[in-house]
Amino acid sequence: MARKSIYLSLIAMLLAPAAHAQNTQSAQNSGPNANWADAYTLAQNGPQQNIGNGTVDPSSRPVGAQPASKEPALPRSKLVQKLLDDGVNIRASEIDQYAKNTTGGVKQGSHNVGQFYIGADFDLGKIFGWSGASFHFTAYRDYGLSLNALVTGTYNKQQYIYKNAFPRWHLGLFSYEQKAFDDRLDVQIGRLGSTTYFGHLVVNCQFVSANTCGEPRMLVSETGLSLLPSATWGGNVKFKTTQNTYVDVGAFEVNPDVQPSNGLDWEIKHSTGYTLPIEFGWAQNDPKTVQYPFELKGGVYESTAPLTDINLNTKGEPLGMDGGTAATDHHIRDGFYVMGDKVIWRPDPDSPRSFNVFGGWVQQLEDQEIMHQQIYTGFVMTGPFSFRPYDTLGLNISEFELTPEEQAYLAEVRKKEGGTGVNALHQTDYDLTYSIHLVKGLELMPSLQYIVHPDNSSLPKTSVLPKNLFVYAISLRVDIGVLLGFRPAAAND
Repeated sequence: MARKSIYLSLIAMLLAPAAHAQNTQSAQNSGPNANWADAYTLAQNGPQQNIGNGTVDPSSRPVGAQPASKEPALPRSKLVQKLLDDGVNIRASEIDQYAKNTTGGVKQGSHNVGQFYIGADFDLGKIFGWSGASFHFTAYRDYGLSLNALVTGTYNKQQYIYKNAFPRWHLGLFSYEQKAFDDRLDVQIGRLGSTTYFGHLVVNCQFVSANTCGEPRMLVSETGLSLLPSATWGGNVKFKTTQNTYVDVGAFEVNPDVQPSNGLDWEIKHSTGYTLPIEFGWAQNDPKTVQYPFELKGGVYESTAPLTDINLNTKGEPLGMDGGTAATDHHIRDGFYVMGDKVIWRPDPDSPRSFNVFGGWVQQLEDQEIMHQQIYTGFVMTGPFSFRPYDTLGLNISEFELTPEEQAYLAEVRKKEGGTGVNALHQTDYDLTYSIHLVKGLELMPSLQYIVHPDNSSLPKTSVLPKNLFVYAISLRVDIGVLLGFRPAAAND
């Protein structure tokens, strides 16, 4: 029943933008690269920050008018303003997440995990007169170990910030960006985290679990794309085919040696292949020019890097029962995805209060994976209470489908460890998160998570057949750059 409900919700969500768009026309000076959550925030900074798409709704404000209220923020110093005027934007952030499961999973317990990063964006047009050019870098420091890796054992993470199992400083993003043709063309090359560019719905990061933040879990783990801070060599080209549509194409190195390193070894001798993603998008999402913003995007990907066989060793025997070294599989890793979101309630164009529904589908086309499919849906309500217009309340429902090979492997290991039972083919994750915006750049996010028929792919060597698990978590996000008055980072991982 839950599976059918998710399918129906997804279909309804994806059809809604098309139905609404029949009476729309393109707005001027707009682009397709951000959704409602981004666009409203940037709209507060003035017309030059207009990065969305849309049409003028009769009940909305005139084009170019500004929201009546702004999220409370700390004052910007003269030094920060001078740096921004000179083309320098500093980014720094700390995210800390604690989670505990009281029932279910492989066992019960709690863990804390976090990440600090610092970086900068340099506008080379202001600094050197290079029109449309910029340079970006970010250094990261991960710490802690996650609940799913040590306690619950699930494939999905209960703390989305857990990205690197090697606590150390790591140079991640290091890239040159060039825009041209009135910003319709955007090219970026260098050391990149490839998931930054594909499969993003910004509204999906209003949660603590990693079901969809900053992209669906399967796109992070099973596509050959790399997640920052584990940057690899690559290039990305995004072109706005119209004011409301775009195509995004990338080519990225696959290098498993990057994750445990400090990010300073840029040799390619340890590369195992490359990944080629392509994404198409259609959006009308400028809150200054459209009453009910939306975006719809879909993509395909292919990766040539060899895979580790899920259930066979090099002798062709069941890996779970006989052990040994896992066989290597040279099949092409490929798949596709589609996703979208739409604001369906927005009582006042001068307020951020809104109700946004979203959904998506990620499908693998080969079986040497842990999960074969992810389907998700949910909502984010901004300003659930009129006296808290910047808080968000969100519900995320994700359904995962195990591959038959992973299902067999887990059952074999369980039997070898003295247990019985087979993991369910389908697993459903629920995440209810409330984000308290204390001040612009400072958020506290309590979360309640429930997983039906959880897997134990992160802790396969157990006799336990995991029962439904309940998790409570809390996340603290401190955007130090925004608190100081610098501009928010572009939406990424």
